[in-house]
Amino acid sequence: MDGSDSVALQATDVWYYSPHDETAFFEWLGKIRAVRSFGGELRTLEIVVSTPIDEESLRELLALFRRYDIDMAPLRVLGHPAVDPWFHDPRKYWHTDVFGTPHG
Repeated sequence: MDGSDSVALQATDVWYYSPHDETAFFEWLGKIRAVRSFGGELRTLEIVVSTPIDEESLRELLALFRRYDIDMAPLRVLGHPAVDPWFHDPRKYWHTDVFGTPHG
């Protein structure tokens, strides 16, 4: 990944159940290869992601957003030809949360 482009995702009202849970969240986020930076104010966390995203990073973001009950709809902008076949699969657990009502 050359990191020439990026997109900023916003995560609002992320809920942590303990100080260690919050630490685990940020450690996980920091381990995702496509994540360039993150930070925020008050209730909104901005996550800057390199694009096009690699499959492993997208899978990790999907899992992180699901685990911490973050709105997954902003992830739809990360689709591109290399990940679209499985990312847009209506049978996947994230499809409705990312793209809305399943189709087809």
